Amino acid sequence: MHNRIRQVAAVIALLTIAACGKPEADGLRDSFAQQVASNRFIRDFQRSGDDLTFSGPGAEGGTAKWRIHIDSATIEPNDEESTRAAQPYKGFIKSSWYSDDQLVRPSGRDSNLPIELFSNGVSQDCWAFWNEATEKWSWE
Repeated sequence: MHNRIRQVAAVIALLTIAACGKPEADGLRDSFAQQVASNRFIRDFQRSGDDLTFSGPGAEGGTAKWRIHIDSATIEPNDEESTRAAQPYKGFIKSSWYSDDQLVRPSGRDSNLPIELFSNGVSQDCWAFWNEATEKWSWE
């Protein structure tokens, strides 16, 4: 009986450790929103769930009202051997960006966003590494 209790306790401990190690998708969403908010070219940043709004350089020039909707956030093991030890996970954000209510679609490798808006590592389809030491996502 005591051995069975020890086995169950060991399994629970291992599951707890494993669950604590992998970052959550909500944390990835939060980090993406913080990265957008930190952009020096935007003003009046607001977040409501998966919707981010702000004013910034327009897709067609001038200033525009922007809305970003986070469509998905996924986390996978980092498959890049050279960075895996320090950055064991890679997070992916897919988002829809609207400039004055017009969807800005990427074409090929071009995001079609003003350079000022993606200069800090975010766009419609972007990724970040989880830094194990700092327990933060790295976008740049």
